[in-house]
Amino acid sequence: MKRSPLPLTVLHPFADHRNEDPDFVVGLVHPHLVEAWQKNRLKYRESLALGYLAGSLDKHGYPSTSINAELLGINPEEVAERLLADPRIRLIGISAKSQRTYRAARQIARLVKAVRRDVHITLGGVFPSAADGQILADCAEIDSIVRGEGEYAIVELAARIQQGLPLRDMRGLSLRVDGEFVRTPDRPRIRDLDSLAFPARHDLQEMLAQNSRGSNSAYLVASRGCYASCTFCSIHQIYGDHNVVRRSPESIANEMQSVKDRYGVSRFSFVDDLFIMPSPTGIRWVHDFCDLLTERKLEVNFYAEMRADTIEKSLVRRLMDVGMHRLFIGAESGVDSVLLRWDKGTTVEDNDRALRELREVGMAPHQINFGYIMFDPEMTFDELKEQYRWIRDSGYAKVQHLQNKMNIYWGTPQYRRMIELGRVDDSALGDRWIYTFDDPRVNSFEPAFRRFHRRYEADSRAMAVLAAREAFMERVLEDKTRTPMPRWLFECLSQAMRRVDQSDRDCYFYVFQRLFDFLEDSETLPEGAEEQIWQELEHLLDGLAADAVLLSALADSVQQITEEDGTAVARAGTAWHADGEGGEREVTVWLAEHAEGIDGFRVGLGYEGHDRYDHSCEVVTFPAGGDRDGIATRLTPRADEILAKVSAVPAAADGGAV
Repeated sequence: MKRSPLPLTVLHPFADHRNEDPDFVVGLVHPHLVEAWQKNRLKYRESLALGYLAGSLDKHGYPSTSINAELLGINPEEVAERLLADPRIRLIGISAKSQRTYRAARQIARLVKAVRRDVHITLGGVFPSAADGQILADCAEIDSIVRGEGEYAIVELAARIQQGLPLRDMRGLSLRVDGEFVRTPDRPRIRDLDSLAFPARHDLQEMLAQNSRGSNSAYLVASRGCYASCTFCSIHQIYGDHNVVRRSPESIANEMQSVKDRYGVSRFSFVDDLFIMPSPTGIRWVHDFCDLLTERKLEVNFYAEMRADTIEKSLVRRLMDVGMHRLFIGAESGVDSVLLRWDKGTTVEDNDRALRELREVGMAPHQINFGYIMFDPEMTFDELKEQYRWIRDSGYAKVQHLQNKMNIYWGTPQYRRMIELGRVDDSALGDRWIYTFDDPRVNSFEPAFRRFHRRYEADSRAMAVLAAREAFMERVLEDKTRTPMPRWLFECLSQAMRRVDQSDRDCYFYVFQRLFDFLEDSETLPEGAEEQIWQELEHLLDGLAADAVLLSALADSVQQITEEDGTAVARAGTAWHADGEGGEREVTVWLAEHAEGIDGFRVGLGYEGHDRYDHSCEVVTFPAGGDRDGIATRLTPRADEILAKVSAVPAAADGGAV
């Protein structure tokens, strides 16, 4: 006999509670991770954690104020100042998603408590759920930890504080009672995600007000949990099991419609750990979801994350038909021994097959993102070389991901293994991401590459790339105040961006290859090797910067560019259409004048590349004086071309440049 589900109020006391006191306000905080700018400089995003908490509080009558310090770019002092400005705030909930975020959370708690001892401060999120005892021992200003999912917990905590009820009777809470650490029994998982209020969209409102790059995209959750057992993943710390709980397609479609109606936003990003479950039920859910979007004629675009072994052409094709415009694949590695060590449950062939299937189904290269971890503590030098070659040859490398080092997240299988081996700081809240590598050559390679990455990001030429990428993003995102650009001009802009991306990654590839050269027969880099590599990069960097400046000029002027007859005189802000040698169509957009002439991008229209960085974009110069037959082509140097010109460098003791 099938059992009837327990009433919601049994599983989650106070589920039907309604607050009637407008002077009891809850402050919600998403701290700013200072290091985030290095890896996610273009990532302006909502905090769904705050959105769901605020939505739940509002559903139960609790007014709240949300501060996404990461979105706003404000420090702990400014966060505390905003919280202290509202004397009605009686409970503060801080979402500390990681150990690094905890440092900012602790500072906020101490600043607030220095002024108001009466405010209850609680932490929630993956890291606090796993390290509750250590956090409460470390910071006296933090009163409690909410473990697991927080929507019903934050309401119950607010009700108990407001009514003076004992907190130790609340499930899923860690706290101090008479100076002693107490961990109450776990809360049950939320099995009916449809019962939750839609997340409040305070961040989306802020993004729209700022007219930021992310203002036309909203985050969505379709499911919670993951069935996989990857050693490095911390998701199971918050859910406690490997089960996946899904929302109904109706609930998701209703939320999409609500966001479209209220904010005019039709682009969404699903943040699920995996969007496709490789089971009959999971596959049926995908078809039901697609059927419903088709039935409702919901004209939306969305992004989703998947495992390589869940990519299947018919499913991907269906999702593309209803608006999936981009996807992420957690490939993680191109080395089978590494995937096995991480208990990924996939193979390199799975990754290669996923790429083949996506190409066959017609997904454009720029629509596919790959996730991977370049370095892990036990990686050998040969594995690193194999990893690099696979990522390079896939054509889907992102330069910011090439320096990805495995984070040792609290409580994960990888964490326990590293602690047992004595490989990381095992103090109470030690920096688990700081470790050495077993292979001495990898141990020399990784910090050298990281130093290059930081130096590169600070270089003015790399800054030109960042400016160009930001200008590109401003132009390609929907903006109803602008006249839509012609298709030929959009294609020119896109290929010019891909050209710059290619030049950008060539710099990183060059450094990888040169470090491999130096360490092939030595465990350490010779003195001066890093400076030598940097000097050898000058040609690549100069070409990259020139292309980036030209891309910025194109992105900034797309609204003013006019199309001219092919016989017209070239001048900045004009474009020519012409037939190429093979009958294909070409467009040349003239952009920057100088003493020798005028530079522009020449692009073959309709070009379909094999990977994200393939393009037919060239930089051409129309000479001063107007000699149409004298148009010169400037080719950006490639890493392999420069490598061919650099003699094999012996690992000399002084490491002097040759």
